[in-house]
Amino acid sequence: MEVANYRPFFILGEVTRPGTYPYSVDLTVLNAVATAGGFTYRANQHRVFIRHANESDEKSYPLTPSTPVLPGDTVRIGERLF
Repeated sequence: MEVANYRPFFILGEVTRPGTYPYSVDLTVLNAVATAGGFTYRANQHRVFIRHANESDEKSYPLTPSTPVLPGDTVRIGERLF
């Protein structure tokens, strides 16, 4: 059995084009940011906040090249502190 369509993911915060995007298999936070046009100049590129589809609270994760995004996730890129 193969899934034809996954739920989209949502990305907001300090990215160039926040919004809803189609999910692809093995999506990482860095791929999601690239899909949304990249980081803004104020983006915190060390931490990411993710709320999974079946959860009510978002959690903070280190932003690494392998930080995964799941179908239906809401990804928020925070603002860095100067």
